[in-house]
Amino acid sequence: MIGPVYPTFPISKFFADLWMLFPREDEYLEWFRKAGFEDVSIKRIGPWWYHGVRRHGLIMGCSVTGRKAIAGESPLRLPPKTEDLTASPSPLVNTLRLVLGTLGGFYYFVVPVYMLLKHLLLAPVAIFWPAVYRYLM
Repeated sequence: MIGPVYPTFPISKFFADLWMLFPREDEYLEWFRKAGFEDVSIKRIGPWWYHGVRRHGLIMGCSVTGRKAIAGESPLRLPPKTEDLTASPSPLVNTLRLVLGTLGGFYYFVVPVYMLLKHLLLAPVAIFWPAVYRYLM
């Protein structure tokens, strides 16, 4: 399974909470184990220019793998889904959700573009001042 990971930067956390759910890495591992998988492992994934630094707020992903020892149904028993369809939100609430969701989506579009440009512009610095480059990235 491949999925996003909850961000570490405060502004990114704010938009992540507004926009959608981002599980933590330990939650992915817990879900797999509860579903009956063994040898569960997680590997972070990201673009080629990503250097493993998450302080900027870029959402990285992870891939989770595991082995299911016994074929058949999952031992995980979830309660039935419940949803209240009687009360629909007002048009104002729907508009506010649309605006906030669009802002969150735009933010997560801008951050990777910023990080790519930062990488491309600062790459020559790495040749002469590796310590400064690591600090800036």
